[in-house]
Amino acid sequence: MKLKRKLRKQKEKRELVSKALDYKEFSAQKNEKTKVFSMMALSNLCKHYRNYFNIPGITDENLVNGDTKIPVLTEKNTLWCTFKLEDIIQRTFRAVSRLIQEYEYEDLQNPNQRKIKDFKNEFVIVEFSKMYQKELMELKFGFGKYLKSNYKETEKALKEMIVLFAYYEIFKKQIQDKLNDFSKNNRMYMKTFITKTDRKFEEIKDVIIEGGEPDFKKDMLELLKFEEAGIKIRWIGYNRKTALKMKLQGKKVEV
Repeated sequence: MKLKRKLRKQKEKRELVSKALDYKEFSAQKNEKTKVFSMMALSNLCKHYRNYFNIPGITDENLVNGDTKIPVLTEKNTLWCTFKLEDIIQRTFRAVSRLIQEYEYEDLQNPNQRKIKDFKNEFVIVEFSKMYQKELMELKFGFGKYLKSNYKETEKALKEMIVLFAYYEIFKKQIQDKLNDFSKNNRMYMKTFITKTDRKFEEIKDVIIEGGEPDFKKDMLELLKFEEAGIKIRWIGYNRKTALKMKLQGKKVEV
């Protein structure tokens, strides 16, 4: 058993050294880094669209072929359905096939292909993860006070959108210097995709900021007024007893 464990550790060490050397070579190739990180960002953006919005029937084959079909989103999919996101989601998914063409990644499904090793290299994954965490941290810092809500679904939707923003920003930063190398059709497609997504995301950001920092005290007192007016209130995420207590305290101050 000790011999087997020793041999396994030796094998793991050799593999780690090999990956470290591959990463060193990868890091020296700026062009390849841009390709890999832009593809990783776009792939993660697609993945989170699919998972967050419960979009059915999206397969890896669809992404490679560029024949995805996005159904009309409803509140069952996302609270952001009123923003008509179907077009930019469709463009995001179909942008994958464009990148595959431009980067000559058609053979990525082959596990022995050299390029796939970069995507699975732990050191590459860690570097990309750091990029993502940095982007996410900056977004949370900028929107932090607007991301709180007493409604779990609302707070979840806000935080999910921040994740989408983060992956999109990484993609956009990585792809900028590559667009001039693309074929005319793919270059125009990408530019339109970026323009439309920028516009839609700015609309969402404006709404998040316009919503303002939540004032839970004010919200509870408003709900209490509705209840006193005879309107049936569901105190989801709020505490009726706390609202009554705040109201009584307010009256004492007035006296």
